Amino acid sequence: MGQVKDPNSENKIIILKITIMKTKILSLIIVTALIVSTSVMAQPAKQGKQEFQNPERKAMMMKRMAQQKGERQTFFTVEQKETMKNLRMETAQKIKPFKNELREMMAHQQTLTTDDNADLKAINKNIDKMAETKAEIAKIMASQHQQVRSLLTEEQLLKFDAMKGKQGKRDSADFMKQRMKNGDQHRSDKRS
Repeated sequence: MGQVKDPNSENKIIILKITIMKTKILSLIIVTALIVSTSVMAQPAKQGKQEFQNPERKAMMMKRMAQQKGERQTFFTVEQKETMKNLRMETAQKIKPFKNELREMMAHQQTLTTDDNADLKAINKNIDKMAETKAEIAKIMASQHQQVRSLLTEEQLLKFDAMKGKQGKRDSADFMKQRMKNGDQHRSDKRS
């Protein structure tokens, strides 16, 4: 005898095939979207690196730095350069113990913050000590800066202060770049 085909059975098979097809298409769309979004997100990082590696831009920056260095060398008299060299040596000798102490406190801070039973009072106390040490270093540097300024003529003083303003902006930009770079690392450390 022949088998009787159930029309509902054929409909179920067709619906099953359509559902499988839709699932495959949806999966393909999701995978494509992920690939596209990943490549789009990676583009700015690549572009930034390419700009930094641009030889023309790098040459221009090097030329500007050499020009600024040349301006600085002709900016001061021989006597002023000698006096400032001595001031830098004195300042370096004054700051050295503070910097050594600060490095030790930073290492201790790492130990305190990564301890299984971290003591928040000890962490805060160490932070305060580090802040005091940084303040002492800043005071010594400010004193040296004022000593250098006292050596200069009015014209030199105007140029010197303008150079310091530019240096401050550059330092600030470098600091922010470094912070952004390290920020990603710190965030991943916190997740671990």
